[in-house]
Amino acid sequence: MKKITIVIIFLISLSVNIYFGFQKEGFHEDEYYTYFSSNRSIGLYQPDREWQESQTILDEFTVKPGEGYNYGLVKLVQSWDVHPPLYYFIFHTLCSLTPGIFTKWSGIITNLIAFALSFWVLYFITKSLGVDYYLRLLVLLFWGVNPQTISCNLLIRMYSWLTFWILLCAYLHIRMILEERAGKEKNTFYKLFLPAVMITCFMGFLTQYFYLFFFVCIGFAFAIWLLFFRKEIKKALVYCCACAVSLILAVLAYPASVHHLLGGYRGNEAAGSLFNIENTVMRLSFFFGLLNDFVFAGAFWIIILIIIAGMIFGIITRKKDSDGRCLSEEKVSCDIKRDFLNHIEIWIIGFATVGYFLLTAKAALLVGSASNRYEMPIYSLVIAVTFYAFGAVLKRLFGNSDSAIADRLRYDDNRAEKRKKYYKYSCYLIAVVMTTLLVKGICLDNRVLFLYPEDRDKIQFASENEDQVVIVMFNPATPHNVWRLTDELICYSKVYYMDEENLEPIREKSFANIDKAILYVADDDLKEAAIDNLLSALGEGNNSSDSYLMKQLSEEDMWTTFLIEKK
Repeated sequence: MKKITIVIIFLISLSVNIYFGFQKEGFHEDEYYTYFSSNRSIGLYQPDREWQESQTILDEFTVKPGEGYNYGLVKLVQSWDVHPPLYYFIFHTLCSLTPGIFTKWSGIITNLIAFALSFWVLYFITKSLGVDYYLRLLVLLFWGVNPQTISCNLLIRMYSWLTFWILLCAYLHIRMILEERAGKEKNTFYKLFLPAVMITCFMGFLTQYFYLFFFVCIGFAFAIWLLFFRKEIKKALVYCCACAVSLILAVLAYPASVHHLLGGYRGNEAAGSLFNIENTVMRLSFFFGLLNDFVFAGAFWIIILIIIAGMIFGIITRKKDSDGRCLSEEKVSCDIKRDFLNHIEIWIIGFATVGYFLLTAKAALLVGSASNRYEMPIYSLVIAVTFYAFGAVLKRLFGNSDSAIADRLRYDDNRAEKRKKYYKYSCYLIAVVMTTLLVKGICLDNRVLFLYPEDRDKIQFASENEDQVVIVMFNPATPHNVWRLTDELICYSKVYYMDEENLEPIREKSFANIDKAILYVADDDLKEAAIDNLLSALGEGNNSSDSYLMKQLSEEDMWTTFLIEKK
């Protein structure tokens, strides 16, 4: 029955994510880059004063028939930019299964595969950490339908797959700690876990460079534990060498990563921000605010205070036995040290999670709520550690320890039974609170990102006017921003491109005395002059104000759309 319940939670989580997949109407500009850089053909270009068939645009965002599974080109294109190629290999594979089709589902399914793998790895993490069954269910449910998990799966970028590699890395290190503490054979460490860690490191690095933040933090903590607490010098050295070898192999497999990290524009920006002390408080408060508002619906501070209060209570009760007698400081100190060593895995996971959060907060781009994507890969571990802390507090209150508060209640023969009842009621209360936070975040605060419902009307309008004259005035300094209009432009039969800073008279004969045109205008200092130039061409040199009316339809991200109609 317990396994069936886990499966049901998985199916519910998957269904909720798929539901919001159907609600997604548009794309973030970086999502267009995912399609373009994975599936491009001859390259996206914007000719001045020329028509371009929509099929030419579509060919740059989809896999053309007969050009699928071209991983060499995918790797080459990524080397020109700032990203490793593994995620784009996976995405390109999915797109190759549906050549010539531009659909959000290629990206969403790519992410949902990673989500399914991450869900089960998270399950094994919570099980290995000894999280109580009821709290384990809450971890999986709270993460599975959390608005930021849904957002991560809707964003057609590499962060769902980065989540998987980080969780797998965490699980492997937990297993190594448990095996080492249990005194299992050393062959397991060398023949099973170490190669698995190396493979995970290799794959994580080639998915997103931010993986290094988590890997370095967890590797440092694990090596310190082996070296100073277990006195396993050989294992620590072999572990460090194996990690170094896996990173070297990743660099050899993708040499462009060296330039990306040390010389690329994003590498330089991240390094500059990472070592800038002045922005530390601002950045940490910004990203902690995102965690608080978008993951815990504004209640994370309250949750932290409750956990801290529970820990303080635990320290106080630890100083007395079940009869209320004070224990010696030496006895208390030994108990704390024993508990620390017996639960070292949660401290190492917590250290790596906090380390990733802090380093990423220092290095990531600040782009409003969309900056959540950089921290999404460890939100699952933040949730797991939070519920683990809740469980520790509840065990202190109602568990089997001599200092548990339930034992102070003196319920005689029913003491154990009442402890279980109080513990279960507490879990129910936590479940109600967390469910309320999920509903608040999804339904009231609208914290699911990357849906773009406003694009629905724009795409419908484009589809209804597919045969109209469509003109795109682009800024010659940023012509690539045309791809922000992709989902609209591919609905038309063809589009006419214009350089806004070219104010030479327009001599396109098909413009003369047309009744209607749709105009997309990029932000530029000369856009008003360019519009006047166009209207003059439409009116065959007549005063534009006498011939045509312009109605603004929409405005977003450097683009304004107008409907031009004859009076």
